[in-house]
Amino acid sequence: MPQGKMTSRTSHGYSAVILNYGQWQATLACLESLYSSSLPPERVVVCDNPSGDDSLRHLAFWAEAQLQAGRISSWRLVSNPANTPASPNDSQAELILIDNGANLGYAGGNNRGLRYLLDLGAEYIWLLNNDTIVLPDAPAALLDYMGENQRCGLCGALTRYMETPDIVQCYGGGWYHEIWGRGGLYGDGDMLPLGQVPLDFAPPLDYVNGASVFLRRAFLVDVGLMEERYFLYCEEIDWARRARGCWALGFAPRATVLHMEGLSTGMSNRRRLGRSFKIMLRLVRSRLLFTLLHCPWFLPTVALGQAVAAIGKICKVALPVRK
Repeated sequence: MPQGKMTSRTSHGYSAVILNYGQWQATLACLESLYSSSLPPERVVVCDNPSGDDSLRHLAFWAEAQLQAGRISSWRLVSNPANTPASPNDSQAELILIDNGANLGYAGGNNRGLRYLLDLGAEYIWLLNNDTIVLPDAPAALLDYMGENQRCGLCGALTRYMETPDIVQCYGGGWYHEIWGRGGLYGDGDMLPLGQVPLDFAPPLDYVNGASVFLRRAFLVDVGLMEERYFLYCEEIDWARRARGCWALGFAPRATVLHMEGLSTGMSNRRRLGRSFKIMLRLVRSRLLFTLLHCPWFLPTVALGQAVAAIGKICKVALPVRK
């Protein structure tokens, strides 16, 4: 792949990780929003869980176009099936495309990028779903919040539904009931006109919504990467649980992110996705695994709670949808 020469560029203090799985068009839209923001990232790592749609070729074509247009000074394509550390050459690249070699799931796929950025010395990392669009002032708002709250390890954003941006998906994150293994997002469904900020809302987060997680290097060094045994769902809850008592979870209300929920995972209550039995089993498995790892004494109640939820889901599938 052609490589560009490094030119001087002011460091903006954060890098980003985006995981792609069969949705390269959405990934490009997310990248465009980052580079068009008022505070573009110092470096972006896109990790590709191969999905048979030739995503890496499309992403590489876009990267070369940005190089020719002068939007980035250099980029690299890295094959990393063995989870090797970053090379010295990578420190000169503003955009790094990583071929994970296999579908490693959400945690495993993102961890490749997080580990790379740790090796390259990143101080702040923005973990973004590829089905998100960041509004221009979001990066600065997140950096300001982290600067003012030194014990905040993970910070969430004001996340809105992309199709209906006046409707909130969450205020930073959500709650999780360990006894029953049930959880939800704070503010989900609230009407809040785009541009308005819930300044008086400071929820006691149990976890930060995985669609947008802004974190500091010291948190990763202390707590570690995401637990890869989950593959999908509950990774962010596990992360927060492991940090309990050591790091705070934060919410930057002036940082707005639009989210096309379910584009990557196939699960969205609002878009009526995720009713398949396979998706339901993945969620149940992850919640049981979280319980086993962190509070095994609740396994009987969590199993009961998941059984009740599964019955409810089956009933919704069986019953016709009213229009």
